[in-house]
Parts: sequence; structure tokens; C-alpha cells
Amino acid sequence: MAGLTKRLIDATKSDPERDFRLWDDDPRGFGVRVKPTGIKSFFVQYRSPEDFKKRRLTIGAYGVFTLDQARAEARRLLAMVAKGEDPAAAKKRARAFAAATAVTVADLCDDYMRDAHKGRVTYRGRPKKASTLAIDDGRIRRHVKPLLGDKLTREVTQDDIEAFMHDVRLGKTAVTEKTGFRGIARVTGGDTAAVRAVGLLGSIFSYAVKRKIRPDNPVRGIEKPKGRQRDRTLGADEYRHLGEALTDLEISGANRVAIRAYRVLALTGCRRNEIFGLERSRVDAQHHCLRFGDTKSGQQVRPIGAAPLVLISAAPVKGKSPFVFPAAWGEGHLADAKVFSRACEIAGLADVSLNTLRHGFATVAHELEYSEFTIAGLLGHRRHSVTALYAHHVDRALVAAADRVSALIAARMEGREAEDADVVLLTKGVER
Repeated sequence: MAGLTKRLIDATKSDPERDFRLWDDDPRGFGVRVKPTGIKSFFVQYRSPEDFKKRRLTIGAYGVFTLDQARAEARRLLAMVAKGEDPAAAKKRARAFAAATAVTVADLCDDYMRDAHKGRVTYRGRPKKASTLAIDDGRIRRHVKPLLGDKLTREVTQDDIEAFMHDVRLGKTAVTEKTGFRGIARVTGGDTAAVRAVGLLGSIFSYAVKRKIRPDNPVRGIEKPKGRQRDRTLGADEYRHLGEALTDLEISGANRVAIRAYRVLALTGCRRNEIFGLERSRVDAQHHCLRFGDTKSGQQVRPIGAAPLVLISAAPVKGKSPFVFPAAWGEGHLADAKVFSRACEIAGLADVSLNTLRHGFATVAHELEYSEFTIAGLLGHRRHSVTALYAHHVDRALVAAADRVSALIAARMEGREAEDADVVLLTKGVER
């Protein structure tokens, strides 16, 4: 049989009743299919080296491919067969992979959050807490989806991540929105917001790599701006001004539950949500501690002094609420920091947040010259195995340290001297 030529293909008329094929003799297995509609397309036929069945793979339409181009492609495909590869099977696998990886970033985020809520996404080997997932959801909704949501996950590059980071930092996704019954969320951007949004993206793309949606994580190697250093603390006079402001607000009828919670935060060094969501069943007054079932550092026993324990024990009970500090409405716990912001304004305290109280507690402990190891134990840090050390029992030395620190902070908030609180400042250089 003579080989295919352009003249032969052009001169061949279609059969309205059936398909038919014209074959080439070099290479054998290469040909042209002519449909009843007159459409002509190149193909290659071979026996699969995988299962020895006959395969016919379309190369492309005549007119799109020239004869020489189609013949060269046929030789390439037949060479694959000679090497033991099946090009049709490879093409099928490529299509399946393309379909499986045709996932937008928005879809990827939805899958990530779904699995995270099921406990299939972990942080430090443990499922993410509900409060963390709520923060993740906010960052995805406010930053990730608006900026990257429409992109295919497999096509996101480091340049895209860089652009995303700077857009968040410069406030491109800034928004003010209503949250809950009376809440308002103000998203303003900045370095810290950018760092945390990119950090979440890193976790999401690691999840994509595990699911084989893409082979690498484009967030790796991104140089992130330094987040705001949270080193703000409170001096003795600032504690006094804050204590006076809280007292004035309480007298004027402000939320007493919130004010009591703020005082407990100042006297314990606990994290905001650890006190706001504190359940009465977690309070062990006999052993002067809080027995947390789930914290940022895992299960813990946190020692507390007598001063905050008095405030907790005297907190009024609201119906059947399990919380020490219940919300004013509904069945949940306190979540309001607006009264604290008002107190800071009254006290003339700038750049102070509830987290500043935690730093302040650590600073006072340092002022009393406790070791970093002891301070880590008081704050519940996962450091030098402190968490493991105090996870199941209460160390008397830690309780004593918590008592001294809280007594000094309480004295300062009430405008009293350290000596009035039976707190003696240690000689510099003595370690506890």
C-alpha cells in the first residue's frame, strides 16, 4: 500500500453511510479516519504493552495538524509503545489527574475547613480547637477567597503568594462587618494580619500536597514581614489607673461580669479565652488551680493565687450556665472586650489589649525574680516540658509563686504598696 499524501487525503470523499480509514505504510499503524460528515482526523493504532489489547489513539484533526506533523507525532507515540508504555493509558491518567487537580483555591479552602472540623487537620499533632477554626474561617472568608479564590490550586505561584501577602498588609481586604447580635469586626490589614494569613495559606497548601493536588507548597520560602512584637506591659502606676477605671465603670453600671473577668485575667496571666470560657467544673479551689481540659498547649493544671480565686468563687451563678463568666444574652460565655477598651481610654493607657495583661503578669513574675522555667509554668507555656511536668498535679512552689504575683498585681491595681500585700521584692540575682 502506498503511503499517505496530502493529495490523497484532499481527494478522498466521505461515505455518508459509514466511517472508513486510510492507512500509511511508514509508520505502520498510522492513518486518517474519514467520518460521514467529511471530517478527517489522524490516528495511530497499536497493541498495548500493558494488556496486549488493540488501542486506537486520535492525534488530531486534519487541517489542525499537517500530514508531516501528524506522522512525526505517530512515530513518537509508537516509540513509546516500543519502550513498553501505553500512550492512550498515559493520556487517560493525565486527564484524570487534571480533573482531580482542577480545584480552585476557594474549593480547596472549603475542603480544608470541612476536614478540619472533622479533626482530620491537626496542629502539633492535635485537632484544631473550635476557636482556632473560627479564626481560620474568618481569614479565609475575608482574605484568601477574595484575593485567590478563583485561581486553580495547581497554578498558584510564589509570586501570587507574595502579591497576596502585600495586598493583605496594605489593607486591600479591609472591611467592617457585623458579627453576631451586636458585634462588629474591623479588618484593617497590617503586617501581623499578613503574616497570619500567609501562615494559614501554608497550612492549606500543605493539605493540598498531601491530597496530591499539587506537588509543592508555594508558601515555602516566602519572606514574611515581622509581626507586631507583643512586648507591651503595665507599670505600677498603669495598674493603679486601670484598677481605678474598672472600679469607676462598675459603679456607673457597666457589665460587672466582664469587669470581674478582666480582673481575673490580670491576676492569673491566663489567655483571654481560658478565662472567658472558664467552666465552674474546672475550678479546683482546694488545690488553688484551674484544671483545663483543652488549651493552646494541651491539657493542663494551671496554678492560681488566692486573689483571683476569691473573685472566681464569688462570681454569681446564672441559671444553669456552666460558665463562671456567662454572656449577658444566650447560653454562651462572655466574649466582650469593649468595656476593657473603655477602661483603657479612661485610664489613659495606649496600645493595651487583654493580652497585655498576660505580658504584665509575666513581667511582675520576672520582677519578683522567678526563673523563666517557673514563669513558663505559671503561664502554661509549652516550654522545657513544663506542660508535661505540671499536667496532672499541682506543684506547691508554683502555687506559691502564683499567689505572690497575683497579690502584688492586686495591690497595684488597688493603689497599695507591695509591702501592704505581704509581697517582698527579692534581692536581684536570687532565683526562685
